[in-house]
Parts: sequence; structure tokens; C-alpha cells
Amino acid sequence: MLRYSRALPVIRVEGKVMPRQVLQRLAVALLGAALLTASPDGSRADDAGAAAAFLVSMKDQVIEQLTDESLPVTKREQNFRDLFRTYFDFQAIGRFVLGRYWRKAQPEVRKDFLFVFEEIMVQRFVSTFAGYADTKFEVVSVHALKREGLFKVTSKIAPTEDEIYLVGWLVGQRNGQFRILDVVAEGVSMALTLRSEYASVIKHSDGRVKGLVAQLRELIKDSSDTQATNDATN
Repeated sequence: MLRYSRALPVIRVEGKVMPRQVLQRLAVALLGAALLTASPDGSRADDAGAAAAFLVSMKDQVIEQLTDESLPVTKREQNFRDLFRTYFDFQAIGRFVLGRYWRKAQPEVRKDFLFVFEEIMVQRFVSTFAGYADTKFEVVSVHALKREGLFKVTSKIAPTEDEIYLVGWLVGQRNGQFRILDVVAEGVSMALTLRSEYASVIKHSDGRVKGLVAQLRELIKDSSDTQATNDATN
């Protein structure tokens, strides 16, 4: 059963914990391949400074549009959905997290999955990003990766003076624009975590993506019902 979690779990392969460095390298390699498949004719980014500016722009937009607690949750969710579509290549991420099951799925099933996947991502991260109002965000390094047009941007996020986290962002280009392809928090890749979670659900659904879509819909409904209850009691 899928559940929401702010902390990304450690992925285990054959009962062993994969080292964080391995996870990061694997995420870069696999997602880099996914990006090239998605847009083989797209132009390549060659300016690391532009990649950093792209992340700073996202942070500014998040603070401007998501941290106003006077706005209804539904409005903040819509704001984040717009930001998510602007800054994340959720279709490339969606294809990646399905892996080989994407190739096997029928077009209508792919469409259904991408629809619920976007909603899951919105619900999963809107509350997290909404707490950025008083959080310090600083880009500390940008590294061009071997795969042309891909950059790893490392940021420092400090919710308080005593809390400092390093968060990595895999940034590439699609149709001439930067897009985020993965987030690495505390050394754990979001994309690889979702890939592992979703593969397990599909495996227990007789290898059918429809089973995953059904569970994601239930997760969305449960989250919406919980939010509605909270709104009614506040």
C-alpha cells in the first residue's frame, strides 16, 4: 500500500542498502537517458550559471505564490500545479518511474497514469514548499554532468539557524527550457524512490499499470478527504 511520506526511504536491492553515491550516479544515468529519449532534437544547455538562476527563480516563485496562508489550500495547490508544470518535467519523470512498464502500457493507461502522477506530486510537495517563506535557500555549486545538457545543482536549505540541508537538483533542458528531472534529498533520489515504490505495486497488481493508477487515485482521495475534514474543523 502506498502512503505519503516527506522523508524519502532508502532503497534496498536484494536486501541490501544501496550506497547514496550509487543512487545518485544511477539516477543521473537513467534520467539522463530518459531526457534524451523524450527530446532528442532539443537544444542543449551549456551555461551552468543559467541552471543556477533557474533554481533561484523557482524558489522566488514558490515564496511568492505558495506561502500566503490566507489563501485557501485549493488555491495554493493550483498555484503549485502551475509551478510544477513550469519547473518540473513531470512527463519525463513519470516515464522514468514506470520504467519498462511504460513501454508495455497502452496509450490510455499512460495518459491516466500521468494525470494521477501529477496530482500525487502536487499533493506530496505543496505543503513542503509552502513552508519556504522563512527558509534560507542558497545555490552552493553547479556541476555540468558528462551527459551533455545536464547539470547537478546543489542547494543549501536552512529552515532554521540550527537546521541546514543539502538538496541536489538534476536539471536538464526540454524544448529549449530548463526543467527539473530529479530531487536528491539527504542523498536519496526522489525519482529512484518512486520507481522502486511503483514497481512493487505494479508487481503485486499482476504487472498491470492500472493497479498502480487505482492505488494512486485512492491515495489522492484519502488525502483530499483528510484535508476537507481538517478545513471543516478549523
